Amino acid sequence: MVVMDSLFGVVGDGFVAVAAGTSAVRTSYVFSNPDHDRLTQLGSHLILAATGLSSDRLRLRDELKATCLRGGNSGDAAAAAAVARLEVLGHAQSVSAVVAGYDGREGPSMYAVSAAAPPERVSHGAAGSGAGLCGPVLERLSRPGMTVKEAVEILDRCIKEVRRIGLASFVIMVVDKAGAREYAKRLVVVKPKPELGGRKFGGDTPMQN
Repeated sequence: MVVMDSLFGVVGDGFVAVAAGTSAVRTSYVFSNPDHDRLTQLGSHLILAATGLSSDRLRLRDELKATCLRGGNSGDAAAAAAVARLEVLGHAQSVSAVVAGYDGREGPSMYAVSAAAPPERVSHGAAGSGAGLCGPVLERLSRPGMTVKEAVEILDRCIKEVRRIGLASFVIMVVDKAGAREYAKRLVVVKPKPELGGRKFGGDTPMQN
């Protein structure tokens, strides 16, 4: 199985939509994603999506959650991204991330975070093993004024591109003035192998929801 670890997001009209996922884990005939640390609600109006080593992702998530709790930072993505960059430089150098939020002054915003450069405010972005496939899709289709439905359709296009190189399950979250919340799951499902004369034949067929 190809191991993948991907995230991508877009800023629309009053919201940010972010998807993150990893190589699917087979449970019965459903490929589920148990690694919830890749996409986390940090505060009432703040989301972190991260790729990289599990220990680094968990450290970054826990540090940002603690910082947001201490500072009452519910939606200031710029402040959270600055803290995230310091943590990445100090202890979580394998991580690439986006921090997405909504507050009354800035509205919706999303920041790309990595060890390579200071946090950058972006209208769309991707990281992880699927970034090369998703970048052109985001560049071509993203535009100002998108609705949530239109943005999620773009994320679904990215998920389809990532699945060209291997099975992967995703979680999509949205943050807007109403808060951060899970919007949808995109789990991989495979059909049972049909049997003939007591013998199985055929291969797994991925089904996308």
